[in-house]
Amino acid sequence: MDPDKAEHITPGRRLVLTIGVMLATGLQFLDGTILALVMPQMQGSLSTTQDQIAWVATAYLVTAAMFMPMAGWLAGYVGRRRMLLVAILVYSLLSALVGAADTLEQVIALRIAMGLCGAILVPLSQSAMLDIYPPEKHGMAMALWGIATTLGPAVAPMLGGYLADLHSWRWAFYSIFPFGLVGFVILLALLPEGLRQTGRRLDLMGFILLMIAVGSLQLMINRGEREDWFDSAEIIIEAAVAVAGFYMFVVHTVFAKQPFLNLALLRNRNYLAGILLVLITGPTQYATVVIMPIMVQAVYGYPILTAGVIMTPRGLATIVSMAAAGWLMPRMDSRLMMIGGFIILIASNYLVAFFGAEVGFWQVMFASFGQGMGMGFTLVPLTTITYSTLAPALRPEAAAFFNLCRGLSGAMSIAIIIAVLTRSTQSTRNFLVEFINPVRELLYGSGLPIYWQTESLRGLTALNLEVNHQAMLVGFQNSFMIMMIVPAVGIILTLLLGKPNTS
Repeated sequence: MDPDKAEHITPGRRLVLTIGVMLATGLQFLDGTILALVMPQMQGSLSTTQDQIAWVATAYLVTAAMFMPMAGWLAGYVGRRRMLLVAILVYSLLSALVGAADTLEQVIALRIAMGLCGAILVPLSQSAMLDIYPPEKHGMAMALWGIATTLGPAVAPMLGGYLADLHSWRWAFYSIFPFGLVGFVILLALLPEGLRQTGRRLDLMGFILLMIAVGSLQLMINRGEREDWFDSAEIIIEAAVAVAGFYMFVVHTVFAKQPFLNLALLRNRNYLAGILLVLITGPTQYATVVIMPIMVQAVYGYPILTAGVIMTPRGLATIVSMAAAGWLMPRMDSRLMMIGGFIILIASNYLVAFFGAEVGFWQVMFASFGQGMGMGFTLVPLTTITYSTLAPALRPEAAAFFNLCRGLSGAMSIAIIIAVLTRSTQSTRNFLVEFINPVRELLYGSGLPIYWQTESLRGLTALNLEVNHQAMLVGFQNSFMIMMIVPAVGIILTLLLGKPNTS
């Protein structure tokens, strides 16, 4: 869509269009959170093992990662409007069919098809959001798009959890269909067509190489922890295929006359720096969401409901800070906003990294709020600056590769942090156990609590629990130390970004 046309969209039409695009964006994030909630119910209902039911999530994630790079080319060849409308309608229908499926094989096949649609929904909805707002309001556009990605996970536990508890896991998937249908109707009536790159043929070899590389990498990430990483022949093969695939893709891209990856994107300084930033800062954006609830339950003994309440300020702070960042974008240097966001993230993760063996409820709430605030003030300007100097015709392809990198970064960062947590906990436990023997004065001195006495089985059991508890605490502390370093690197990389052009 021509930027001049965006100026002539009436405020009322833009508001309704924004709702439609946000619904299209939120579908995938709503579905992903619902799936995580109801997988235990699905496992029992479909009579599967834990390893088998895990393929329901893996099939979707691998397919979406493999085909997301194709979204930009399809938007240019078929048209963004057509592709987005087809994706949102088919995705909604497939979700309802998942709820009606009777076997694991049916569910996996439907999730693969949903992955194809999800690969189109996220990048094209982001591109559409940029096109319906004039350049000076792109900060607010990206803030609203970011809020849509946050609202899905915020709504899903209440909606999906309630329906699954009241009826069954099937109704949680049925509930996605009405959201998709409303979004489809809005976009069908109002969504304009975007600018298209005409004359670009499909580089089939480049796409196949990238698809193999990305698919192998995503499969390795998803199954790595379950298969004990490189102690498994499967993981070694997947890693080798991923490395070889990426290497061959790079070589092919350099020598091809019209490569699958448009080299104009890589010649854009802001886009290249944005890709680098989103790859580096994955642990701060994604891993904290996963391990904070685990930490408060495993280390501090909070029940699951309290753990959910503790994470609520994070979501609220993210929404508020994204809205504030969108409003501030035209009024201040967005690079300064990003640096401020990284500083907030460093401070918040510092608080968590130095939590002691006991921590108050409000301390955790405050740290959670800070993490959400830092994310909002980081992601909105980062996304806006990344696209700010790109031609509108390049946005669908640029959004596809940006969100591919964002998704891979999130998956890799979660896998890395979980691996650090697991290994750090184990090594700390091994270190502490070396100090436990009957001849150490500490273990038979008068200052030792009676319930840790090594002369009885009960005392040994209690002592073992305490060692495990302290080892786990150190493991989480080490994980959050890493997530203090990552935002510091982000501050340095922010200096590579040019000031966005909002004129």
